[in-house]
Amino acid sequence: MTRLWDYSSTPGRNEMQLWARKEKLGVRERAQLNQKLDMLERVGFDVAQHLEFLAGTTGEFRHIFKLVVRSQRMLRPMLCRGPVDARGEATLLCGAIDKDFEMDPSSAAAEADNRRQCILDCHAGQERRVVHERF
Repeated sequence: MTRLWDYSSTPGRNEMQLWARKEKLGVRERAQLNQKLDMLERVGFDVAQHLEFLAGTTGEFRHIFKLVVRSQRMLRPMLCRGPVDARGEATLLCGAIDKDFEMDPSSAAAEADNRRQCILDCHAGQERRVVHERF
């Protein structure tokens, strides 16, 4: 079982919830996103990659993964294993949408990697994460 966390830039500021509001995710999109996250919690990273609803990123961001959610829009929230407990948790770092095989925002993987590093730099990540809140 994988425990999910959301990135928090400051106390009380859940960046994933802010992304969902900014993108005006509809009821169906939220339901499909929650379904994939529920599956990730149950089966873990390795099985999720095998079932192809979790994909790695290319290039220098080898610790960053994309959740593959096919909906009205192609949602691609960025996440990482851990980073505090790489075996038992995952942290949602930032949101993105795949538009015509291009990420929007194009800097999503770099932003996710920066946020991952920020969690690692903070004392066990407690200041930069909150328990995942369903969409």
